[in-house]
Amino acid sequence: MTGGTAAGLPLDELIRGRNPWEAALFDPNRFDLRSSVTLAKDDGTVAKHLPTDYARALTSASTVDALGPGAATVTRRGSRFVAAYRAETGELRTLSACCTHLGCLVAFNNAEKTWDCPCHGSRFGTDGSVIQGPATNPLPPA
Repeated sequence: MTGGTAAGLPLDELIRGRNPWEAALFDPNRFDLRSSVTLAKDDGTVAKHLPTDYARALTSASTVDALGPGAATVTRRGSRFVAAYRAETGELRTLSACCTHLGCLVAFNNAEKTWDCPCHGSRFGTDGSVIQGPATNPLPPA
């Protein structure tokens, strides 16, 4: 909520025809060469996870049937990548393991009991619902 207030103040000044110093801070076309290092590092993380996570799932020997209560795995079922979670009640939930944002494979977060995308930070519930974006669509059932 503070971000909205902070953005509203310079927007008010711009609407009134004034040029506040904060306008440059909120300019969507701004670019700073110092940020290119961080951008390259983030892109490297995506480039690392995308192929290695798929390779790990392709070679995974884990089976969905062997999952104990509270356990999860990402594996392959035929040609599809599946994120499987067995609830404490014994119910098995299988979802597509491909993040709906840009297609990286999700990984299970044991501490939070969520499916997390290592590429861009999307988080999904064990039912596939979006908890945190940038993804806006849930993980579909598998």
